[in-house]
Amino acid sequence: MITAIQPEKARSGFYFKEGDAELLKRLVEYRFLQPEDFQRLTGRNIISLRRRLLQLLRHEYIERFTLPMERDAPIGSPPDAFVYQLKPRGVLKAKEYGFADDDYRYTREKSNLFLQHDLLLTKFHLTLELAARTAPVELVAWEQRRAVLLDSADHGGERLSVNPDALFGLKDREKPDGQNTAYFFLEIVRSRESEYRGRESNFVRKMRAFAAYYANGTHQERYGIANFRVVVLTPTKQRALNLCKKLQNAGLASTRFWFTDFEPISLDEPARILEKVFLTPKDFEAGALHGFRD
Repeated sequence: MITAIQPEKARSGFYFKEGDAELLKRLVEYRFLQPEDFQRLTGRNIISLRRRLLQLLRHEYIERFTLPMERDAPIGSPPDAFVYQLKPRGVLKAKEYGFADDDYRYTREKSNLFLQHDLLLTKFHLTLELAARTAPVELVAWEQRRAVLLDSADHGGERLSVNPDALFGLKDREKPDGQNTAYFFLEIVRSRESEYRGRESNFVRKMRAFAAYYANGTHQERYGIANFRVVVLTPTKQRALNLCKKLQNAGLASTRFWFTDFEPISLDEPARILEKVFLTPKDFEAGALHGFRD
């Protein structure tokens, strides 16, 4: 529910409307959104949405980045490469409405490399939200701020960094209370393995850190959750399978780690993300976010 606040009028005749507050709220939740993302979330007309985003841009509530076009587009086609985020004025307005906590901060412009990564986070997050609209599953938590998630785990006297891309929780309404909510750390792996130490890549060390994090019980103290899994997204199915094998060979053959590729993350068919599209290095059997195993 959006708190009613008196419309704000600028000298130019601009009014800040309740519909604008909804757009700011969504940017707090997702941080980076494109026009079609707003449309899917709000159901508003795409033309009027683009016009309103332009007004919010001109009055410095939001800022806009332009991604390189991924396809050939006719001159005059819709600017689908635009990406929006809150500016400091927008952050303050969101806090005024109670959409953002005191620790929420403006993030400066990113390179296209990092922005593409964060848009994958947006796509996964949005896919989950859209899937939950037609399935007995509820997205009960989502956090992707590095300052909140960054932690460490002790492994044989060595401190290993725990720095997931996101943490999310899913509630299965078909299961009884106390047995119906699962939590997942999310890792997006786009680049090849690197930074080898003692024949272990940076990726394997990350997964070993998650295993130690669970063994130490730090997740219970930090987040108040009894268990978690690690969802790893990779560009291809073969890459997901290869990384599963790497963990198996490294002694991390566990159902704690779930792998899939980008293909099931579909805004046009969001329910696919809840199907059996995840592999584990334990048994290479498919698992699903809906009806998850404990």
